[in-house]
Amino acid sequence: MFLIGKTFPPIDGPFEQAQEKADHFAFNMLYAGALEKSLRLIDVTQQEYDKAIEENDSELITIKRMELDYCLKCLRFSSIAAATDVDELPL
Repeated sequence: MFLIGKTFPPIDGPFEQAQEKADHFAFNMLYAGALEKSLRLIDVTQQEYDKAIEENDSELITIKRMELDYCLKCLRFSSIAAATDVDELPL
């Protein structure tokens, strides 16, 4: 039933455009879901950071600041990757 390892001949003609559009749509849906989860994580981490500041917990402030920085950098990178052809990214 599953087609793991199965290769198909290249598609051409009118179905090639349909396949490309379906691929872009699938990528956009996947990216939108990942973006939503990332924004929720940033929101939760920001709230924990704010709480650590209120409680004057310097160790937790440092940890949450690092988590926020990491989340924001990942968000920035993924935004750049989504706007750029992935093959052009210098990794």
